[in-house]
Parts: sequence; structure tokens; C-alpha cells
Amino acid sequence: MIEIREIEDNELMDLFDIEQISFMNSYRISTLAHMYGSLSYKFLGIFNRNRMAGYIILLDSIDIYEVIKVAISPNYRKKGMGRKLLGFVLDDLNKNLILEVRVSNKVAISLYESLGFKKINIRKGYYADTGEDGIVYLFSK
Repeated sequence: MIEIREIEDNELMDLFDIEQISFMNSYRISTLAHMYGSLSYKFLGIFNRNRMAGYIILLDSIDIYEVIKVAISPNYRKKGMGRKLLGFVLDDLNKNLILEVRVSNKVAISLYESLGFKKINIRKGYYADTGEDGIVYLFSK
């Protein structure tokens, strides 16, 4: 059974495990805990039989949401989990949503475009670890 809900504080280590596997420059657990404690951030998880399959962290700015991180555990990739999680977020939005993605992340780009995100900018050399460009996408509500 698939469930999407807010992540509870006792589930931050599960999120951190997915974070470390998914990103070369992963956040530290202390950074995630600090963000989790702020009212400006929203942490949502997608769960399969009560096991965290992925997560999304949103920053709630005054007039827009920004995707800070989104990741699906390798065990659950290519099973529609990312689409379900983003679809849930998009259905629940009351303002626009913005995100950045590496130009090399073709799977994510295809997903975002299929969900109605529009490319609005390229940030040259945005990713410091590789110097790779980032594409900025906007989902308009």
C-alpha cells in the first residue's frame, strides 16, 4: 500500500539514508534536522508498506514553493514513485513551484516536463561539484 504524508521526526534517519545514496553532496543529518525544525520547510515522504521509498523537501516562500530536494530510494526507482510523489504535491499546491535539475539528469527532466513543468532558465555552472549547468523549471498553478 502506497501512502504519501508528512515525515515524522523519528523518520529523519530513513530520509538521511536515501539522501546519502542519492546525492554526491548530501546534506548532513544536522542540516536536515535544522530544516525540519523550521516552519518554512515541508517534508513529505512516499511510503510503501510503511517503508520510506522517497521524499521531497519544499521551501515555502511568500509567493512560491521551491523544491529543495527530491529523491527516491534505488530500490523503488522506475516504479512510478517519483511521479506519484510529485503528482501529490502538484495537486495540493496553492501557488507556483520552482526547481533546479542537472542538465545530465534526463530521467528527472522527462518526468518534470511530462508533469507540466516549463523550462524558464539555465544556470551556467550551477552545480559546484562538477560545474554542470542547472535547468530551472516552473510549475504554474
